[in-house]
Amino acid sequence: MTRKEIKTAKESIRGLLFKDMTLEQRLLYEELTCREIINSCLCYHGIKGGKEEFYKVCTWRWGSKSYAQPYIDSLGKDRVEELFKEQEKDFKKATVKYNVATDSDGVSYNSIIWADEVS
Repeated sequence: MTRKEIKTAKESIRGLLFKDMTLEQRLLYEELTCREIINSCLCYHGIKGGKEEFYKVCTWRWGSKSYAQPYIDSLGKDRVEELFKEQEKDFKKATVKYNVATDSDGVSYNSIIWADEVS
């Protein structure tokens, strides 16, 4: 799924507070957010490492939480791997722009340009 597809899907359930969502809506929201995390990992670390690289990078601890662990816990490792495979396939059609911005600490940021964003 591209950024636009994820945003559209999230907007379809956005009017609800998380506590008011049905179980199905919560799972969909979690899957969509997991896809965003996967895209971010692919943007910064590339496809070459596959799911092993994803787990290495996205289970890296930042403070007391890892990037992917909440989704592995809620969705299950098998489902997260399915989402990774889907995102990896879509990501191959995207272009990554490197160092598009730098913050005041000198950290540079990459950006994903999806085919549905190019006119």
